[in-house]
Amino acid sequence: MLRVALVLFLVLAVLLLLRVLRLALAAAAAFFGPPAGSRGPSPAIEGEMVRDQVCGAWVDRRLALAVRRGSEWLPVCSEKCRGELETRP
Repeated sequence: MLRVALVLFLVLAVLLLLRVLRLALAAAAAFFGPPAGSRGPSPAIEGEMVRDQVCGAWVDRRLALAVRRGSEWLPVCSEKCRGELETRP
């Protein structure tokens, strides 16, 4: 019974020590601040998604490559899909 109590005490002591260490590191990080030149997390990029006519992949319209078919522009995801679409009749 004494061994169980001793093991339980040691486990709780280690957990308490880890919590104190974590709080001390968080306080030190807040005190010294972020590194120079860091801007924080980058904002999410939002855009319209379009489907590639060749492989069916979804790609942001701003990042898609364009292929002209007649009088319309079609978005594709890669040079490979662009070449395949250009060779189709």
